[in-house]
Amino acid sequence: MIKFKKMHGNGNDFIVIENLTKANLLSKSQIVKIGDRKKGLGFDQLITINPPKKSNHDFYVKFFNSDGSEADMCMNGVRSVGTFLWAAKLAPRKPLLLGTKSKPILIKPTNTKKVKVIFDCPTQEIIPKSETKFLNKCGLKKYNFINAGNLHLIIKTSKVFSFDLDELSSKLRKRAFFKNVNISLYKETLKGLILRTNEAGAGETLSCGSASAASASFNIKDKSILKIISAGGELSIRKINGKLEMVGPAEFICEGIWLKK
Repeated sequence: MIKFKKMHGNGNDFIVIENLTKANLLSKSQIVKIGDRKKGLGFDQLITINPPKKSNHDFYVKFFNSDGSEADMCMNGVRSVGTFLWAAKLAPRKPLLLGTKSKPILIKPTNTKKVKVIFDCPTQEIIPKSETKFLNKCGLKKYNFINAGNLHLIIKTSKVFSFDLDELSSKLRKRAFFKNVNISLYKETLKGLILRTNEAGAGETLSCGSASAASASFNIKDKSILKIISAGGELSIRKINGKLEMVGPAEFICEGIWLKK
């Protein structure tokens, strides 16, 4: 039996399990069973909170997609980790440095239900010429390839809602280069960036924190605030001193016990 809490960060939903008071080992097949929205609990990502691997880190966090694959980063997820730890009194209500598969990330509590995440500004990556030719064949002209802990192809389009994002994502991920890449569509508005994301291993989600960071990275000005608006709600991102600060919700949905099989 495994105790869990279900949470969401801006509509991005998670099953959160702590491996601090008791070690819980899950196989890939068990993760897939838990992730089944009909026969299991359902989630975009399953998150485990583990003892730190480095002396200067407070905890080590792992993220698993609903297909059982491991994700490198989940910025909506790390906010939920903070809320989980502070509510369970497994950590003092203070800034925490979390180790992840891709890079360490700092989380800070606020005076509201929202959590602040501070991280290095995402970086622009190079797409091989063979892949840019393929993107052009797909009719894609305006895009950026960004590393925000996870790899993201961020596509600018006026047809954010009418575009068949699932079909495009399926088509791109048949190519080895894009297999583990998150695919996003965005457009600029007076209120902020409108964003849709299909996450590798999870499909389209109501919000993706790292995609929000990736899209903000080349659209934001120093010391300014940019709103990222997804189906699940809004994230607020500010650029300061070469880093990005993301503020967004992290809320509990329910808790229970998974009868391990």
